Order: sequence, then C-alpha cells, then structure tokens
Amino acid sequence: MSESSRRIRALVESEQLTCSEVGTLLGLSKASASGKMVGRIGWTTNDLMILADHFHVSTDYLLGRTDREEVRA
Repeated sequence: MSESSRRIRALVESEQLTCSEVGTLLGLSKASASGKMVGRIGWTTNDLMILADHFHVSTDYLLGRTDREEVRA
C-alpha cells in the first residue's frame, strides 16, 4: 500500500467514513473507492485535491512529501 493510501485511509477512518461515502465524495462507485483505499487503483490528481480540501490537509501531506497535516496560509 502506498504512503498516500495509508494516509488517506487514516483520515477516512478518523472521520468514520465508509467506502460508499468516499465514493460519493469523489464521484466514484463504492467498488472504485474501495479499490483506491486498498491500493489496487491509483489516486488521481483530482482525487487528491478533493480529499485535501475535504480533510483540510495539503496534497503534499497526502503524497507523503511532508508530515505537516495543516495547510499553510
């Protein structure tokens, strides 16, 4: 599993979201969202931007480029 998938999974679990809810957020089916969550399907740039906005973190955090969760102003 990629660092992105690990971090996204932790954020999803922290909000107790279901794969169905993640799918709705991203405009995907539950199966596609589940595939992304377990690393079978890669995250798109658009997915990362939507998730970063939803969780109020930077895309760099989601990509594992920084350990700072907060978005810099």
